[in-house]
Amino acid sequence: MEQIIEGLKRIEEMLSAKGAVPREYLNIEEAADFIGVSRQTLDRWRMEATGPAVHRVGRRVLYSLADLRAFMETHRQEPLQ
Repeated sequence: MEQIIEGLKRIEEMLSAKGAVPREYLNIEEAADFIGVSRQTLDRWRMEATGPAVHRVGRRVLYSLADLRAFMETHRQEPLQ
């Protein structure tokens, strides 16, 4: 889980780098990297309607950062004590 969180922070830093235009939506590959899964997993979740919400613009499939964060939050597990 820590690896995923570190990956999320790294991607957010890249997206908010100086000179970069802030982006609200990510394509499939970027979204898969953002939440730490493969593109195939994200595609399967979309087909099964079990993954994060998607936005379709023409033939493009986009994921909002807010939806990806909400999806991750709903799948959060506290460590056993």
